[in-house]
Amino acid sequence: MVDITVFGSGDSHEHEGCNCGCGHAHSMREAAELLRKALIEKFGDQVSFRYVDVFSEEIMDFPAVIKVINQYRLPLTVLNGEPRFHGGLSLEKISAAVAELIGSEQP
Repeated sequence: MVDITVFGSGDSHEHEGCNCGCGHAHSMREAAELLRKALIEKFGDQVSFRYVDVFSEEIMDFPAVIKVINQYRLPLTVLNGEPRFHGGLSLEKISAAVAELIGSEQP
């Protein structure tokens, strides 16, 4: 199982790096939802997905991310607790990383 957490800022629009294929500017939350749907469709129950607004109380559940969040551009994508991508949501790049992690979990 790969745990995917995307940290974003509420209704901010992600003008760079959105690679969801729709051609429209989405809020980070909307772009993360499109990413979630695509990853669940591709990987099913091999992934869990969560979106966290960095301005919500929910961010307090992630003390390690709070310590480093200012080093990255939002949205920040964390895979299995490790910051992996920032500044955009690329389905292609995130899918490749998830597939690699799933492959490394196989016996």
